[in-house]
Amino acid sequence: MSPTDKRRLQGLRALLQDVVEHGSTAVERVHRTTADRTFAVLEAIPPVAGVAKVARDVHGAVLTGVYGSIRQVNRAVGEVLTAVIEESTKPSRE
Repeated sequence: MSPTDKRRLQGLRALLQDVVEHGSTAVERVHRTTADRTFAVLEAIPPVAGVAKVARDVHGAVLTGVYGSIRQVNRAVGEVLTAVIEESTKPSRE
C-alpha cells in the first residue's frame, strides 16, 4: 500500500469518527430539547408534576448515558482502526 493510500485511509477513519462524534452530539441536543419541552408541559400539570420530574431526571440520565456510550464506542473503534491501518501498511518482511 502506498503512503498516499495510507493517508487516505487515515483521513477516512478520521472523517467517519468526526461524523459519529458530532452527529451524535447534535442528535443528543435535539433529543434533549424536545424532551425538555414535553416534560415542561407535564410538570406544569399539578397532578402529574412530581412524576414528570422523576421521569425527566431518569430520561436525562439515560439519554446522557446512551449518547455518551455511542461516543465512547466511536473513539474505541477509531483507535482499533488506527492500529489496523498502521499494521496493514507496514512493509512486508518476505
